[in-house]
Amino acid sequence: MSSDEERVLELCEELISKHDPGSTAPEVFLGAQFDMGLAWVSFPEGNGGLGLAPNFQNAVNERLWGAGAPVSAMRNPIGHGMGAPTIVVHGSDAQKQRYLRPLFTGEEVWCQLFSEPGAGSDVAGLSSRAVRDGEEWIVNGQKVWTTLAHISRWGMLIAPPTPTSRSTRVSPTSSSTCRHRGSRCGRWSRSPVRRSSTRST
Repeated sequence: MSSDEERVLELCEELISKHDPGSTAPEVFLGAQFDMGLAWVSFPEGNGGLGLAPNFQNAVNERLWGAGAPVSAMRNPIGHGMGAPTIVVHGSDAQKQRYLRPLFTGEEVWCQLFSEPGAGSDVAGLSSRAVRDGEEWIVNGQKVWTTLAHISRWGMLIAPPTPTSRSTRVSPTSSSTCRHRGSRCGRWSRSPVRRSSTRST
């Protein structure tokens, strides 16, 4: 066993001893897991990680889940699997501090704003547009089949800057704020989201 693996397992035991998974609220346990660097061990220290190789996460998951710990990826699959890796690579320090911890604990659930009525999930056929306006993007369009929109705080939006652009813009967009800026989210899991001149930073 390597020294890094020993360190990881010792931290797991410390976490379990201080926060019994059977009696600790899921948000509290996951928050402590994040603070100890056991959320994503490959992420930098201070951002839910330890700066270690990603394979050590397997040891963490096996020990914690075996003890009955809550599973972040089950509580917030889009945020955990897509949002967090994007933020840790491309986000500013302020964005990492703002988004990663509540994303991991499930206190702020994420959805993906990809599919559209005329294109389905064909990214090349998207009609929503994102136009730069100073420090913000103005987004016009409609998204459908938005799984988890009814409980999400944030959404990952894909919208090409121009009709002929090969690039896309992925940005965290507040679903609750957007309701007041021309967007409508349905109540069900595959919710339609309409956006009319929505602003996103």
